Parts: sequence; structure tokens; C-alpha cells
Amino acid sequence: MRKNAFAKILGLLLAFLLLTGCGKDEKKEIKELALCSSMNQAFTELIADSYAKAFDAKVTISYLPGGSQQQRFDYLRQHKVDVWLGGTSEEYFLADEQNILQPYLAKESYKVPAELRNRTGEWTSLYLRYIALLSNKHNLHAYGLYAPETWEELLAPELKDEIAMADFSLGGSSFSMLTAIWQLRGKEEALAYAAKLNSQNPEYTSSFGEAVDKVYIGKKTVAVVPLDYALIMENRHSHLFATVPKDANRTILTGAAILKSAPHEEAAKEFLDYLMSDAGAELLPKNGYHYMWHVKNYPYNDDRKKLVGNVQVPADDLSWTSTYKSEIIRQWLEAK
Repeated sequence: MRKNAFAKILGLLLAFLLLTGCGKDEKKEIKELALCSSMNQAFTELIADSYAKAFDAKVTISYLPGGSQQQRFDYLRQHKVDVWLGGTSEEYFLADEQNILQPYLAKESYKVPAELRNRTGEWTSLYLRYIALLSNKHNLHAYGLYAPETWEELLAPELKDEIAMADFSLGGSSFSMLTAIWQLRGKEEALAYAAKLNSQNPEYTSSFGEAVDKVYIGKKTVAVVPLDYALIMENRHSHLFATVPKDANRTILTGAAILKSAPHEEAAKEFLDYLMSDAGAELLPKNGYHYMWHVKNYPYNDDRKKLVGNVQVPADDLSWTSTYKSEIIRQWLEAK
């Protein structure tokens, strides 16, 4: 009798546990992050996967489409995005002006030199690169030229119709060239140079990658491109050669920002903290990105100093380079 009673009690207890869900493993809440990137797919996925594994998170990735700057901002407004990754300082400045971003100071932002960060946290600078010239050595040999190392050397008569660069409106290395020369030399001297360069009939392409392709196949001799990409191409192809213009260059910053409408705000903050951590800073060199430097390591990077040396870079006036971008480009292109 006692055995039967005990069995009944045990059965009732098990039934109760099953009905109430007790004894089951509670489902772990999955952390989510919605990322919109301006960077290439390989680099974006590297960053996203690294964060996802470190924090057991699910990251969804979308890519900022082409179009005008305003169309791109509208895309960010209309979609459920937590973090915009890969924008430039000019783009973030304008996005903040349109009240798209929310401020957040990542935990280790204070370790970044003041000139490389946004002090109020509307965006977080992560990586820096410089402007380079990528030349086709076969073409240079045919023209009897050395690879250009200054902007003045692009004015050689032999390089007429032989220069390619991305459309200025796309920002990046070509617009940085323009603003570096303008800020370092002043408007009058910059537009005098612009008139000479315009007479060289440079071709403006839909991307810096297209400019590189034209130099690679020999249709053009020199392209204005980001240094990290130029060095990758030089390492892969013996007929290409990269140089760093030292007379006027620019620290091109790439970063991340949290959207004001972020649906997963805490995960977004955690993501920025991770990218600014030691693990985030080491992510690039560990995966072969040796020529795009993390801003946190900027003061201590001897390899960067050896590669780039002393370059003249302006103290950027973002309110000018961002707000008056269209007018700056118009005056440059119309210079005669």
C-alpha cells in the first residue's frame, strides 16, 4: 500500500512539473544587433562575426545603398538599424546635424588622441587611413617617369588623360585630396592647382575600385586611392606601385555611430565598447589588415610611422568640409 501511495504521489508531482514547465531549461534570451555598413562585405562580416562570438549575439547585416547623401540618411531613418558602421567623419557630422544619431562615449574612447575623436560621442572613430597614388609601372616606364610622390608630379605633361580618381561627391580619398590641399595651402593656391589638374583631364569614376581597375589594365597610369587598398594591390601585382603624397595628405577616419531610433540600444553600446577594446583593436592586424590602423593604437604604431613617415595633414574643419562639400567641389571643378 505504501509503495502504491508513494508511486501516486510521485506521478502527481511529475505531472505538476510538466504542467507548470518547471524542470525545463529556460530559453536563453538571444542578444540582437542590427548593423548597417558602408564598408565592404568581407570586413563587415569579420567585425560582426567577431562580436557575435564574443558576446553570443545574433547580428543582422544590411549595407547602405548608393544614391545621394540625403537618400542614404533617409534609408537609415526608415529601417530598424542599431549601428551605422563605416561612415566617414563628414558623413557623421551631417547625420548628427539631421538628428539621426544618439551620443555615446565608448568606454575606452579616452585613449584616442583628441584630434581623432568626436568628444561629445555622436560617433566613434575606429580606423584611420591615408591617401595614396597607385601607379602602373609599365606605363611609367613607357613615359620615362618615376612614380609620383607629390601632387605637383601629377601635372607632368605625360600624365594628361592618364589620371583616375573616384567622383569627389563620394568622399573618400579623392575628396580628401581636395580638402587636404585646400586646407593646407589656402583657397587661392588650392584653386590655382585645381585649374592645372583640371587641364590634365582626370577621369572621375563611380568608385575608387573602378579607378584601380583602369590602372591595373593600363588604361590609366595613376589612381588616387586609399593607402591600405593601394598596398594590397601592390603586394598582389608586380606591375603596380604605391606611393604616399607627403606634401598634402589627410587622416581619413572611419567609425561607427548609434542611431537615435536603435531598437537594441544596449547591444549597440556594447558593440562600440567591444570595437574600442583591445580585442577590437587587434582584430585588424590579426586578420591581415595591416594598413588600416585602429585609432587607439595611433600614437604607438611604429609600423605606421615607418610606412607613412612625416606627412603634412590639416587640422580638419568638419563644419566646412561637410556643410560646404558641394560648393567646394563646384569651385574646384570650375577652376581654370
